[in-house]
Formats: sequence, structure tokens, C-alpha cells
Amino acid sequence: MQSVTNQQDEESKIMTGILQVVENVAHLRSPTEGCPWFRRQTMQTVRRYLLEEVYEVLEPLDTESPERLQEELGDLLFQIIVLSQMASERGWFSLDHVLQRLNEKIIHRNPHVFEELQADSVEEVQRIWQERKSLEKSVDGDITASPLNGLSATMPALALAQAYIGRSGLFKTDWTFPDPSLVFDFESRLVSHPDGMETGLGRMLFMLVELACRHQLDAEAALQKINAQFRQKVSEQFSKPLKDSRA
Repeated sequence: MQSVTNQQDEESKIMTGILQVVENVAHLRSPTEGCPWFRRQTMQTVRRYLLEEVYEVLEPLDTESPERLQEELGDLLFQIIVLSQMASERGWFSLDHVLQRLNEKIIHRNPHVFEELQADSVEEVQRIWQERKSLEKSVDGDITASPLNGLSATMPALALAQAYIGRSGLFKTDWTFPDPSLVFDFESRLVSHPDGMETGLGRMLFMLVELACRHQLDAEAALQKINAQFRQKVSEQFSKPLKDSRA
């Protein structure tokens, strides 16, 4: 009984805290009583602060600093609520719509938890999650949305490439490397690196950036170009009828 009471108290504190932040943000944006600087902000100007806060969350994650992480998560949540307030002012949606949609996706994409669908492995869970997400993104009942949809092309090129490759492990693709022997050579050097694979990979990546600079190439732009080609290839593959794309 005590645990139920404690859970109810915790839920009440969460709701009170979120509502207080929502009210404070609305007050800051108020045309009559708000902050002049805050009223002048737009979705485009807030974009910069949102990106800064995302990166500021990453640092305490890496250093495992709980107090700093708590603070930075609050700052990130603040930006989300600010953007929701701006959307509400435009008549687009409000924070309750954001939360409702989020809960719908959590339940729909995890039927092995919220429904009676069986999933016996992590790989099976990933496959179900991707299939459910693809169904949500489909614009046509006979067409499967690309598994890469939802990954923003504005992400840093290396992070985006890793996300693409991570998702590509959930489906078959005919994308091939032009020189498999080069990949094999890199991998052999990586697994045998005396300082460990992570350090070895970092050195290889740094070497490639150094090589790009030597030839006056933009490493970020070069990888983004390949990312775009990969995304297009996968999009074409999944634009085929569902029965063909799963063959």
C-alpha cells in the first residue's frame, strides 16, 4: 500500500512540475506581461538553443555526472516545451498533443509489452519495432515507408551514417562497398590495433579527415553525399510493393 502511495505522490509531483513549466513558458511569451526578448524568439531562433542543449546533455552522459545530467535534461525539456508553446500559438498543436502522440507510439511499437505479441529475442523486438514504425510512416497501404525515415539529414554526417547503418541491419539491402578488399584491410588493422578497437577506429577516422584536408576536401560534405545516396537507394527499395520489398 505504501508503494502505491509513493508512486501516486511521485506522479503528482511530475504533473505539478510539468504544468508549472508550461505556465511559466506561457507567461514568458505573454504579449502583455511577458519578456520582450522571449517574445521575439521564433522557432528558427530557438533551433540553435535546442541543438546546444542536446550537445550539453551528451557531456554529463559521457562523464556520468548525475547532477549535471539532471540540470541539462531540464534545460532540454524547457526547449521542447517552448517549441510546443510556439506551435500552440500558431494553432498547430499543444504539449498535450505531443504527449498523446508519444504515448500512442510507445504502445504501438512495443506490442510485446503492451499487447500479447511474442518476441523471443532482441532482434525480434527490433524487427517488430521497425515494422510498426514503417506502418505509421506509410503514405499508402501497399507501400512500406523507408526504415530511414525519421532520421534527419541535418544530423552530423558521421552520426547519421552510423544511424543509417544501424537501421540497415534490420532489413536486406543491395548496397555494396566498391572495394571489399579495402574494407577487409581496415577491419584487420582495427581488430589488431594495440590500443584497442575504439582507439584504432578513432585514429583511422582522424587519418581520413587529415587526408581530406590535405586534398582540400570537406570531410563532412563528402560523407553527407554518400549518406544521401544510401538513403535514396533504400527509399527506392522500399517504394516497391510490400510483397516485393520483403522478398
